[in-house]
Amino acid sequence: MAKILELNSVFAGYNNEVILKNVSLKVYDDDFIGIIGPNGGGKTTLLNVILGLIKPLKGSVAFFNDIKSGENNKIGYLPQRNKIDSKFPISVTDVVLSGNLFGTSCIGRYSKQQKIKTSETLNRLGIIDLKNETIGELSGGQIQKVLLARALVSNPRLLILDEPNTFVDNQFEGELYEILKQLNNEMAIIIVSHDIGTISSYIKTIACVNRTLHYHQSNKITEEQLNTYNCPIKLITHGEVPHTVLKKHSH
Repeated sequence: MAKILELNSVFAGYNNEVILKNVSLKVYDDDFIGIIGPNGGGKTTLLNVILGLIKPLKGSVAFFNDIKSGENNKIGYLPQRNKIDSKFPISVTDVVLSGNLFGTSCIGRYSKQQKIKTSETLNRLGIIDLKNETIGELSGGQIQKVLLARALVSNPRLLILDEPNTFVDNQFEGELYEILKQLNNEMAIIIVSHDIGTISSYIKTIACVNRTLHYHQSNKITEEQLNTYNCPIKLITHGEVPHTVLKKHSH
């Protein structure tokens, strides 16, 4: 089990406001980590630090090369759908191809191998028939699949998803988690979600982020533990199907 990245005593924020304090986290090749926590608690800030979009104010972020290939780590990122301009006139194929920009010599120029990989990725996700459609013509679930394909096309070692079930129906949500379960055999996954009840059947460990980070090395977590971590989530279980509701959170 090889290490992909390590955050060590990270402090991070914006405009001199510290959002994350003393956060440490290790991510390994076969991890499937569910990140939970209140709005404003620092989940997005944590992702931005991992993605390299912001630098820590204090502490360190270390990435480790793939032992087999010796290459630097590649990270696939699936953002929230509401951050995507669905009116932009771009085809499904071009969206997925854009995930190959790492390593290309010029924007808009893609190798034959990259184009083949794009078709293979679309086919794997069952959306090859949408390759010539524009983003604006797709449903919420279809858009999420296209964005997932873009995140996967470069063969990332780590896949990060930011609340991927937003604006999609229950059918797609279930399908998505089954896809992620299969992908976890090939890469590490970090998923941000408010719905621990749904993701608990798929994730392996849980990180509660609320200004700091509490790591729980299991996919099961009790309400007492959530209260200890100061996470505003209450677990409700009916039979074997867990559900969650958010409680009011006070800092």
